[in-house]
Amino acid sequence: MLKDGAIIFARFICASVLHMSLMEEVNSALMNMKYVLNHDYMFKRARLAFTVCFLHFTSTLSTELCNIAIILTSQVPIDIVLNFIAIAIIAEFDNFVYSSMRNEYFKKLIENSIAEKVLIVHHTTSKRCGADDLSDVKDDNGDYRKLKISFLDRDCGSKIKFIIYKFCRCFFVNTYFYFLPFFVVILSCMIPTFYQVTN
Repeated sequence: MLKDGAIIFARFICASVLHMSLMEEVNSALMNMKYVLNHDYMFKRARLAFTVCFLHFTSTLSTELCNIAIILTSQVPIDIVLNFIAIAIIAEFDNFVYSSMRNEYFKKLIENSIAEKVLIVHHTTSKRCGADDLSDVKDDNGDYRKLKISFLDRDCGSKIKFIIYKFCRCFFVNTYFYFLPFFVVILSCMIPTFYQVTN
């Protein structure tokens, strides 16, 4: 019984640590998806930009789900920790490659100092914004663009992307943010019970 408690505790700690380290990346992907949706005129290929942000979201989420699957299949606390370390290194691999670059022009384009000047929010979908409020950005005719972007003002492709974004956002807020580390504890108790019942 003590061994089972140690295994469940090790699984929960490892899942929680990786969850906290990846949460910022998942949230960043969602924020970028929303930015592309609300500022599609700023992108030459808005659909491609949205797809990249969506793939960032799904790949980070897949990394964490693989970590949970590997943790749940490990039966010894030291194996759980070693597998966690291996997955954590894989999850941070893109950051290692990014930090190893020295004089790359594309690296300078995505640094925070430039991103804060370029990725300024000019439009919103907030309910607090009035329908007649105007942004500080002009369109091709020289008129100020609307500050609020409603669902009905979007074209068909943008509506589909907005629904995908809302689904991802609801999953992030309702399930991913709070529930995922506890999901490991629940599965750690349920899987052995399931095998006992079926056998």
